[in-house]
Amino acid sequence: MATGENGATKRQLRGAAREQQIVTAAAELIAERGLANIRVTDVAERARMSTGHITYYFRSKTGLLMRAIQQSEDAYIDLVEAATGAIKDPWRRLTEFIKLSASSGPQDPGWVLWFEVWSIAALDPEMARLHEELDARSRTILADIIRYGCEQGAFHTDDPEEAATLLSASIDGLSIQLTLGASSLTTKDSVVGLCVTTARTLLAPVTDSPQ
Repeated sequence: MATGENGATKRQLRGAAREQQIVTAAAELIAERGLANIRVTDVAERARMSTGHITYYFRSKTGLLMRAIQQSEDAYIDLVEAATGAIKDPWRRLTEFIKLSASSGPQDPGWVLWFEVWSIAALDPEMARLHEELDARSRTILADIIRYGCEQGAFHTDDPEEAATLLSASIDGLSIQLTLGASSLTTKDSVVGLCVTTARTLLAPVTDSPQ
């Protein structure tokens, strides 16, 4: 490799590392304080960089949020695909998907990031498009799991996509309540249990009895 090319590669790697450092710092701060309550200087301080570095990589706080949620979802998708793909039993595979998708508890950082995304997406077309793109990735995996269960004879539904949409809404709705600290939901296990019950109502063959 020529010296110039080697130098360019090193600069690209340094740039990618700086961007990653900024996104991680921003994600932490957004989860702790909310997007409206952080400043560029706060991100710079957390990332141990100058404000000039922050504005060089990101034009706005919304841009930081978009990159943070993309990073969070990329990690989530990789984890879900690896974990569920290794499980052969359809019900265990579906339950594992629910466990990985549900909120971990009050103020779950990943879910707090989604709260910020939803609030902006209601009025911002670019954020709305990103939300739909990321949400569709998760629903596609869920629909594939349901389709696999149907092929194995463990599930029954005429429309795996619709079942995935309904079950995804159940996971989202209960996770929101848990993240907000609702008194009716105190643990992740309670959310997972309710979602599994919903899944059995939607998908269990008529001859099956709940386990």
